[in-house]
Amino acid sequence: MKKIVNNWYNISVYLAGISALVALLCVQDIVSRLLWLSISFLFLHFFEEFGWPGGFPYMGVKVMLGKDERDKSKWDVNNLSSMFGNWGFLLLIYALPLILPGVKLLTLGAMMFSMAELVMHLILFNVRTRSLYNPGLVTALTGLTPISFYYFFTVFDASLFAWWEWVVAVAWFVLVFWFCFRSPLYWNLGRKPGYEMNDQTAFGI
Repeated sequence: MKKIVNNWYNISVYLAGISALVALLCVQDIVSRLLWLSISFLFLHFFEEFGWPGGFPYMGVKVMLGKDERDKSKWDVNNLSSMFGNWGFLLLIYALPLILPGVKLLTLGAMMFSMAELVMHLILFNVRTRSLYNPGLVTALTGLTPISFYYFFTVFDASLFAWWEWVVAVAWFVLVFWFCFRSPLYWNLGRKPGYEMNDQTAFGI
């Protein structure tokens, strides 16, 4: 089990391929196809952040927690909490709309978060780190962003949504983000031994 957890980001590459095949070969509905493609790129996004080139954990600690701590043993973050947070977020934000297609605001929330990924990776992380690249930027720009733009400019029909559904959609992905990456469960998982990150995952190549 520990071997699987400590390689969750490598396994994500295979899950990305399976998701892409489902999107291209098994789905006819355009909204479902866009969600499956988003899932595929999100799995690749995990690999870019934690596998190759890696380095998102240190950047996250530095930018999002405000700590310039290079001793990863002092972080309350490990492969177990990272797998829980990222895979859990994927399931709740991107897979749940596939299970409940009638709840339109779930799809809205997923596509809005994909656009938020653009803001975080293209602007926030680069400005805070004073760099032109951060782990996750490539897959955010080439996958998640184009899919969300296609949804909003080609598929999306604003007349189907009331104003409060926009508010609930934002509140939903904020709540899920807190549960997956800021809740006591996340921090407790990050303290469990046996799931330590290697240097490439923590700091990048």
